[in-house]
Amino acid sequence: MAKNLIKYGVRYGPLVVEAVKHGREPAQQAVQAAYARRTGRKKALEHALTVRDGSLLKVIKDGQAVFFVFSGDAIVTTYPPVPQATYPELLRHADLDKRESAAELAAARAARRPRIGARLPKVIRRK
Repeated sequence: MAKNLIKYGVRYGPLVVEAVKHGREPAQQAVQAAYARRTGRKKALEHALTVRDGSLLKVIKDGQAVFFVFSGDAIVTTYPPVPQATYPELLRHADLDKRESAAELAAARAARRPRIGARLPKVIRRK
């Protein structure tokens, strides 16, 4: 078995090293993109909770979700960041009445989150 391991290691080892080297970067980029999508909404919600009359609006740009943070009717920022010059273009066809209040979103998020005690089994103590 060791003989076969050495034989195949010598034969295919360089190919495996090159495959890992070339495959690692696209995989890392895919993971980072997925992480950015997940954290964009969370960061936008946290920011919207800190401003007066905070609300969120989700707009799709090039297949990626962009979250606008509003304070009243004024745009504060976007997550992920987008140049301010593109705001009118992104909001041209958006329905501003579909903005979601940050306080309502936070309350719904807290209600969905199960408590830790609910998942833990009941401890039975022996005497």
